[in-house]
Amino acid sequence: MNDENQPSPSGQEDAANGQSEVAQHIIESLRQGNKIQAIKDYRESTGEGLKESKEAIEALIEKYDIQMKSGCASMLLFATSLMLLIIIWIQ
Repeated sequence: MNDENQPSPSGQEDAANGQSEVAQHIIESLRQGNKIQAIKDYRESTGEGLKESKEAIEALIEKYDIQMKSGCASMLLFATSLMLLIIIWIQ
């Protein structure tokens, strides 16, 4: 006896594969350093709000031990280089 309200096994598999592909895409975005894009993709795929999506992405970063670039080091390097150029130019 089949219940028409129950999804077929192949429908469940398709849903699981689609969800898996989205998750893989989000994790790949994170590994490439695209946290904002990962949050956008998560929001789009789940319908969650910004806060919930950000928390979910941060949980994924921790779960998979993904090292994110902070951006602060780049700014520090830029500022130091700029200061050195100014010092050299003044002399």
